[in-house]
Amino acid sequence: MGLLALTLICGTAIPLLHSNAWWIRVFDFPRIQIAALIGLTLAGYAALHFCGRLRLWEYAIAAVAGLALVWQLICIVPYTALYPRQMSDSRAEDDSNRISLLAYNVLSDNREVKALRDLIGDTNPDLILLSEPNQWWFEQLDGLEDDYSYTLHQPQENHYGMLLYSRLELVNPEIRFLIEPEIPSLRSQVRLRSGALVTLYGVHPRPPGVQGPNAEKDSGIEVVTAAEDEGSDRVDSAMRDAELLLVATEVQKLGKAPVIVAGDFNDVAWSRTTHHFQRLGGLLDPRVGRGLFNTFDARSRLLRYPLDHVFASGHFFLVELRRLPAIGSDHFPIFVVLDYDPGAYVANEVPQLDAGDEQQADEAIDKGQAND
Repeated sequence: MGLLALTLICGTAIPLLHSNAWWIRVFDFPRIQIAALIGLTLAGYAALHFCGRLRLWEYAIAAVAGLALVWQLICIVPYTALYPRQMSDSRAEDDSNRISLLAYNVLSDNREVKALRDLIGDTNPDLILLSEPNQWWFEQLDGLEDDYSYTLHQPQENHYGMLLYSRLELVNPEIRFLIEPEIPSLRSQVRLRSGALVTLYGVHPRPPGVQGPNAEKDSGIEVVTAAEDEGSDRVDSAMRDAELLLVATEVQKLGKAPVIVAGDFNDVAWSRTTHHFQRLGGLLDPRVGRGLFNTFDARSRLLRYPLDHVFASGHFFLVELRRLPAIGSDHFPIFVVLDYDPGAYVANEVPQLDAGDEQQADEAIDKGQAND
């Protein structure tokens, strides 16, 4: 039991290290699981205590494990109903400033196209943002343009394609490659029914811990060598962090313009990078005060994390936020409805910059670009 406790204590402490190493940053993810295991370990220590079988050094380990549990809970509690809501609920009856978005990582190998089409029919979103579609998915979704006449397409075979379908007018839509030449993101203004313009960003950066791209690339297709497939050349978090912070820097420069950033961040809601991203861009997380809404892994009941996000500037109230049923991918779809209201800043708890945030973001962006 002592070895398990020390392992969990280390798993809690490792993310406190300011490092981009993948084997450190992956410990950002399993906070819920580590907290649960610490709780079980402490229950075991309590049982041994009542049996009178604990030695002094075991009391010390139990005390440190208790502190580790407190820290894990501090990180998790904002994503429960016990915490104040960061984005306030909408009470508007007029839907002219309302925008609904379905965000979903389809998983390239998934073939449940009909399930996705049925889900689109059930939720009837204004925008559909799909991560990871390849050419097969693009072809299978042919006909969506009949209902969603504004589109932005970047299907790819390397698990980082993106598709955007919209009923609302897209103004100056563009596919961009911010950090890595094979990792796209998108940006577009969206004209609401009221005529107001909202800037939408779609992102899906590479996660830490996966094999890096081989030097040989063809039209954005990633080639993985046998050596990489065996676990060598795993990427750290520098390029993921750089892409997210670069988007946040752009959002900051937009000033008081309304913004939505959505997609598969390949980062959990409570990580240092995501919090930095929020403060830098002044972006709200509708999860805060409402729940975890874990979206990955849909195929596991024990290992699930909130990886798919919809962040918005302080101009928005929340109408609806739902994690939708699994439909074949390893990600759950997520559905959100937002109300644009310039006066929302008064009611919302907009994150504020910490000292050094801008300098740290510049350094992270430079490091990510240097790693490309």
